[in-house]
Amino acid sequence: MKWLTKRHIALYLTILMLAFLVAAFAITKGTPLHKEDTHYLYSGWLTAESRDPENEPYFEKGQTVYQLRMVHELDDTVKGKVLSFRTYDSYVDAWFCDSPDIPADNDSAFYHFGETLRFCDSPGTYTHFLSIPETDAQYLVIRVETAYANKFLTSYDVAIGTENELLYNNLKEDLIPGISNLGMMIFGILLIVIYIIGRCKRIASAESLSLGCLSIAFAVNFNCPLFLNQYLYQNAVVQYYANYFSLFLLPLLVILYFEDIVPKLRMRWMFYGFLLLEAALSVVHFTGIASYTRTIKSFTAALGILAVVSILLIIKHYREMERFNRISIILLLSFVCGNVIFFIFVSTLGDQTFIIRTGVLLYLGLAVVNGIRKLMNEINRERESRLLQEIAYTDKLTKMGNRYALERDARECVLEQTSIVSMDLNLLKTTNDTYGHAGGDVLLQSAAKCMTAVYDKVYRVGGDEFIALLHQKSQNDLEQLHHMLQEQIQKMNADRSDFGEFAKTDTFRLSIAAGYAAYTPGDNSYEQIMSRADEAMYREKKRMHREQKETVRPS
Repeated sequence: MKWLTKRHIALYLTILMLAFLVAAFAITKGTPLHKEDTHYLYSGWLTAESRDPENEPYFEKGQTVYQLRMVHELDDTVKGKVLSFRTYDSYVDAWFCDSPDIPADNDSAFYHFGETLRFCDSPGTYTHFLSIPETDAQYLVIRVETAYANKFLTSYDVAIGTENELLYNNLKEDLIPGISNLGMMIFGILLIVIYIIGRCKRIASAESLSLGCLSIAFAVNFNCPLFLNQYLYQNAVVQYYANYFSLFLLPLLVILYFEDIVPKLRMRWMFYGFLLLEAALSVVHFTGIASYTRTIKSFTAALGILAVVSILLIIKHYREMERFNRISIILLLSFVCGNVIFFIFVSTLGDQTFIIRTGVLLYLGLAVVNGIRKLMNEINRERESRLLQEIAYTDKLTKMGNRYALERDARECVLEQTSIVSMDLNLLKTTNDTYGHAGGDVLLQSAAKCMTAVYDKVYRVGGDEFIALLHQKSQNDLEQLHHMLQEQIQKMNADRSDFGEFAKTDTFRLSIAAGYAAYTPGDNSYEQIMSRADEAMYREKKRMHREQKETVRPS
């Protein structure tokens, strides 16, 4: 099935991911205007952590749960302000209370994040904004619960300020990675546009499509600008699943891209292996056996195998690749190695992907430039080929097809349905001798105009010889077309506007002898039909010459 190839599967999944994102895309109303620095509320907090607390509302019994209680007095430092902090895969509830204990009634919370999900035990990562009004309550009580020890924090940096101040500073922190993600998205779209233009021009550019889709999936998956994603998606669960959706797409698109740029590389077994693995992990996830967070270890191991196998295969076929692709991949790998060295020997804090982001953006930029260059080269080559073909098959003076064009088109005709008209100008040599070759050229161009007004396909096969190739014409049709041609000639001789500088010379006239013939049983080629048409044309020519002599003979 041609519509269900590896490339189609990856393309369908990419389109599905983009449709999912568009459906979930809702920009927050209002724009952050304030530029003050964020202030943090470090003092005044009472915290208590516990493991497997009683009466927790979100997780199944027997599952390890980590809970953090954060309490702060409702004094002038927090009233009328907005508090903000970020949690990872955690449920969050907040109350206004008269005691520092967690209330038993969950429904009385003034803030809640994370619906109990059917298909996983993580509500996703989220940046919370808690508006604190003027209230008579004495305490703000916050409960954070998570099922993952590595995501559980015993304290959080709580920012305090106006909502716009907090929005502005969160976006500012994500500005650099956000810009790089935007760059990847733009480059991906440009590559897909290059592919679409190439397809319209019938130019092969499969690597532009696979790399373009890969760039978009990579931008969606790069989850470092968490708040920017949240600001766009407006839903942590949407962000959560968009991340895993794009992650599952990445190896499929990488395999397609490697196959496009590395000659003779075939990774079909690995493509469908990943597809089956991802389907199995999805089933495990959606049936509630395990969450993506747990099954991701199997997927990560498979990614490691893909990386090792891909490197070995690329090394094997390295010299068969285009020079540009060889240089680009070496450049990208150097940035990856640089990022690893920075992480090991320089710093493990903050965003550790900025070096590889730079490499990926540079790689994508080079790919866009190379894609445009190849597209322009192919377009120019196609234009040159079309021009050469036009020169080879077109008569320069009349713009009709020439003898080669006639032979080409005749081979494509059904012989049993073919008719041919043979035409020849009368007295062209006399016209050339009397009015020069300029006069002969005008006569030929005028003849071409008359012929094309009657017949669809006319070819100039000699100096003053023309052939019309007709399809499914009866003898009566051929006779009527012959009369129409003679009427066109008489009309042109009477009007004379097409004769240009020779219009006022009465002896400058157009005369065409024409003969026609249709297929008859026993014909084996169009040349046999044309031979009979030529014979009919020569009989017509002799008749016209006799009539001309009788007209000029003195009485």
